[in-house]
Amino acid sequence: MNSYASYKNRRSSSQLLPRVYLLLQVSIMLLLSYISYMTLNAVGMSELLIYATLGLVNCYYLSKIFFKCKNISKRNNFGKGFRT
Repeated sequence: MNSYASYKNRRSSSQLLPRVYLLLQVSIMLLLSYISYMTLNAVGMSELLIYATLGLVNCYYLSKIFFKCKNISKRNNFGKGFRT
């Protein structure tokens, strides 16, 4: 068996689990946003302030998750110049 083929298969299959993990993070973030919205609304906080706060926090975390996913997709491109 060719060692490069096994290396290529290992690297391509290693991208699935991190993406599933990132999808889990997004779903947990949405669930926590809903719970915090309901809690803050029950306390009596202004809805506009709740929307602004949750929007900023969710944009920050989604950008972090997006850049993590972008780094995962670049894994195969990193070592192309070093292989023969």
